[in-house]
Amino acid sequence: MKKIEYILFGLFAVFLALSTFYGYIQSQKMCEFRLFFNELKQKSDNQIGRIEALKEYRFNEVILNGTKMSADFNVVDIGENKKKISEVISDNTLILRYSEMHCEVCVDSIVKRLNVYKDSIGLQNIVLLTTSQNFGYMRRFKKINRIPFGIYNIDEALDSVLVDIGMPYLFVYSTLSKRINNMFIPQKEDPQLTDEYLHSILMKYYMD
Repeated sequence: MKKIEYILFGLFAVFLALSTFYGYIQSQKMCEFRLFFNELKQKSDNQIGRIEALKEYRFNEVILNGTKMSADFNVVDIGENKKKISEVISDNTLILRYSEMHCEVCVDSIVKRLNVYKDSIGLQNIVLLTTSQNFGYMRRFKKINRIPFGIYNIDEALDSVLVDIGMPYLFVYSTLSKRINNMFIPQKEDPQLTDEYLHSILMKYYMD
């Protein structure tokens, strides 16, 4: 009798151990599934956010592209000298419009790419326009980023045309048509697009 009880007890213990092990395996699988699901959801959310951002970029590019801009607007250089746009911009000048309130990494990365193209496009064909209350900041920004091209502060009148969309953008200004052309919003997540844009601008406007 005792032997049967031991056997039954042993079988129960084995069953209990197998059940516990099975439960552990199922628990691990559930944890792995939850982890996979969370990663998939995060990737999906990131993709959706990226698509929404791209939609906003394209909307702003369409709205601003072709905008009229008079060459009589005033700008102020880092020496705090007031000048007309026509004095600092020639036909088909590549312009970076940014603000000191924009993402610093974004602005710095664009300036870095512009420095790469400064010889092929030409220093005289690249201009930075900004809105800043601090000319000391502008001078430090120019020095830290080793910027060889002109930086100018714009007034409220020009700011109403070159509107601040919360992010830096590039465009080509034609003094003949007085229009903003080839509007482009760089994306820090995809710097290759900026290089492709700058290369296309180089080929379109600055290659003989």
